Amino acid sequence: MGTWSTEILGNDSAMDALGALADRQLSFADLADELRGDYIESDAGAAVLALIEVALAARGLRELPQADAVDAARDVLDDERAAWLLEQTDRVLGAGSEVYELWQEASEQSLREWLGKVEASIEDLRQALGSAALVGAAGGGTGD
Repeated sequence: MGTWSTEILGNDSAMDALGALADRQLSFADLADELRGDYIESDAGAAVLALIEVALAARGLRELPQADAVDAARDVLDDERAAWLLEQTDRVLGAGSEVYELWQEASEQSLREWLGKVEASIEDLRQALGSAALVGAAGGGTGD
């Protein structure tokens, strides 16, 4: 994983995932297969985290320069898929995850910075999905 910053999108794998999403070539079935094993390769882990960022951007909660990826996310990252991404984060941020292991090998400060950003994004998406569920439960504002 070529990493150049502690930003969630600050690595080659994350940018590759956004490129595949923008080109409408990202396969969620393939990603799910990659996440099923005992060990999560860095590409799959970085993809999950990058997709959380773009899911936030598609909901107007982040500004990302990758407009094509954000547009594609609006079409494919519905609340169900976004919730599925959140379900993967415990494994992506735990033992058996290459992306997490690579950050553990970095400096303690870099790990803390990166982890703080990741955890904030996870919480932001949880909040957004919780708000969407509340709107849906209240009738979705259909003007009944």
